[in-house]
Amino acid sequence: MPVSAKQLNFCDVSNDFDKFYNQNQNDLLSLLDKFISISDFIPFSFYRKYYSNFGSKRDFSLESMLNAFIVKNILSIPSVDLLITILSISSELRQFCGFLKVPHKSQFSRFKSIFLDNLNDLFNVLVDFTEDISKEISPFLSSILITDTTGVEAYVTENNLKFYQSQLRKSKSHAKFFSKTNPNSVFDVEKYAQGQMPKFASSNPDAKLTYLNGHFGYFLKCIVSTNALGLVRNVNFYDSDNNLDQDLRPQDVKDSFDSKSLIPSLETFFQLHPNFKFKYFLGDSGFDADDNYAYLHKKNIMPIINLNPRNSKDLPQPGFNEIGIPLCPRDPSLPMNYDGITREKGRSDRIKYLCPKVQKLTIKGRCQYILSCEDPCTPSKCGRIKQITIHHNYRFNTAMPRDSLKWKKLYRLRTICERSISQLKNFIQIKTSKVRNTVSLKSDILFACISQLISFILIFKAGKSENPLAIKSLIA
Repeated sequence: MPVSAKQLNFCDVSNDFDKFYNQNQNDLLSLLDKFISISDFIPFSFYRKYYSNFGSKRDFSLESMLNAFIVKNILSIPSVDLLITILSISSELRQFCGFLKVPHKSQFSRFKSIFLDNLNDLFNVLVDFTEDISKEISPFLSSILITDTTGVEAYVTENNLKFYQSQLRKSKSHAKFFSKTNPNSVFDVEKYAQGQMPKFASSNPDAKLTYLNGHFGYFLKCIVSTNALGLVRNVNFYDSDNNLDQDLRPQDVKDSFDSKSLIPSLETFFQLHPNFKFKYFLGDSGFDADDNYAYLHKKNIMPIINLNPRNSKDLPQPGFNEIGIPLCPRDPSLPMNYDGITREKGRSDRIKYLCPKVQKLTIKGRCQYILSCEDPCTPSKCGRIKQITIHHNYRFNTAMPRDSLKWKKLYRLRTICERSISQLKNFIQIKTSKVRNTVSLKSDILFACISQLISFILIFKAGKSENPLAIKSLIA
């Protein structure tokens, strides 16, 4: 029987790729060349910083470097090495970027590490420019602010699955020894292994141990805000201290990060864009905190936030007497005991009350609680604790009932932010990225946001605003 399949050689593959790439590239480059001039958005401070670093005898213009990174993201080119290879074989791409010769890899790397703050300024200029366009496309969707937390997985040894498996094996060995010396005690192997993991990566202290996306890892944490069109409005790198407590569940640690990160992020955002107005705020249950509701109420933004069941424990709720002191849930005749003010970074001060049947003692320099209740309302050894914030009723006294149809329809739009974050990570090919430096990694994220907004402007000017984030259609 004759062989029907034709054997391919390298020349055939190379010619087919060149034909496919140039055909799609020319369409994209022609659209970019026709509708987009990156110089219209570059702040003067960016020019001044760039020219002060490289002088008048520079090899590459600022516009050419920015165009190269934007095209890299739109085409989802995974690495700078591959970008350099494509620039070397494509005269059309070099001409579009404005390169007479192809930059070295180190020149791309230095650009990201030197001009992080200037890239942030460029991003904010594009946010201002695209806000008017988004209002023209859909005034309703542009009036909705959606926020979500995410993490960019760093390229460090600790993120290798083998690293956690090695800690797990050590934990199992320790469990065998522990069971012999403490036969009646329960040893949690996974929690012990997680507790033994370092709090940050050895090669990058900014990559901190975090529970994100359903697993522990070393991430650069950030909080991203979009409107309901999916356009990125704000990216804030929330570099908080790592206070991962072994006694907390991973979900509790994530909730703590989410609830504390919202107000600093939004406050920075509104300082940069004081004229921006939003009618609704959409967020997942991680943002269900009293302080967040009070802040949004102050900004005249209606919160659409799902209640976090971990913030609403199934315990009998204490009442209050005539002067506002909480009462024992089991015996309303017993007022709870005042225990001072709880002050915590990133949260409002709270008044702390203790169970009336608990005694707080200092034994050998350590604070201990002795509970003398025969029918406790909580399994906690220190008894029931009630902490009251000034605006603690905002969580339940929402302007729009959570069981209403309008609330449910609005809350479904929250996934738009998640899809937008996924698109940004696809731009920089985060799963295959091998960027170790924190500054370069932040620059990659900002370049992804800049590329999304440039693509949005391009789609709008090309008359395809019914799908404002259909970026793949540009290269299809």
